[in-house]
Amino acid sequence: MRKTIFTLIILLLFSSLFSDILLPKTEALELTPVASFDFHEINESSAIVKSRVWEDVYWTLNDSGSNNRIFPFDSNGKLYRAEWYKESDGGIFVGNTINIDWEEMAVDNNGNIYVCDTGNNFNTRKDLVIYVLKDPNPQTTGNTTAFKKIRFYYPEQKEFPAKPNNFDSEAVFWAKDNLYLLTKHRADTKTHLYRFDEMDQLKINPIRRIGTFDIKGMVTSADASIDGNKLAILTYDSVWLFEAEDGSYFEGTISWLPIKAKQCEAICFDKDVLVITNEQKEIFRLPISDLINVKQ
Repeated sequence: MRKTIFTLIILLLFSSLFSDILLPKTEALELTPVASFDFHEINESSAIVKSRVWEDVYWTLNDSGSNNRIFPFDSNGKLYRAEWYKESDGGIFVGNTINIDWEEMAVDNNGNIYVCDTGNNFNTRKDLVIYVLKDPNPQTTGNTTAFKKIRFYYPEQKEFPAKPNNFDSEAVFWAKDNLYLLTKHRADTKTHLYRFDEMDQLKINPIRRIGTFDIKGMVTSADASIDGNKLAILTYDSVWLFEAEDGSYFEGTISWLPIKAKQCEAICFDKDVLVITNEQKEIFRLPISDLINVKQ
């Protein structure tokens, strides 16, 4: 029996030693912007999604301190405006919402947009929420309304504020009929992957931790491909791509690339290209083929 226990301990230690991804030494790729936002009120782009309803439409938002608006724009950064808007107007107001710290957006295959009030820099919030709305027509809509509120909490957080400070999130994505969240850590370089197993409007829903990965930085955004087989994760200085058909992303094929593009906080798929934005109003396009495979 002792021999069996000793063998299990050795196996666990061995697996922990080699579970970390060894990254090659390579210079960071300095991204060149392909466009920039043409609307002055998009001043702190913290999220981006590509519409799955409208052609050549992307959505972004400003984070904390801004009002409850989302902004539609095309691949050249040009803002779509409702037909009656003046040149100085822009964005779509989302009723039944409050922007405490909007940090991310997600889209599903049913025409829904998820606006994620998940920023929690100091780990003190007990009002984390994700708003769900229908993807509105960007050229005829000035106002819309969230039809669902998903309130949630981290079961592992027992203190407010928490120590360690690892219950912030700027990355939410939809894949294979489920909503997922990735944490942004300040106490270490890891990220936890959570899944929303419940989205009951009548209660505060616990989210379930299903994985952990040493992302070697702070996660600022994420997006999944339409089929859910690929997951792109953005940090301040790198892009990661995880591929797994069964959703076990951290166990599948992994690619990575260090980047330089100022303060990047948003990423989304456009087929085989990753669209990235930073808080300096710049838009970048990064082909998936540019990433370096680090795990088969």
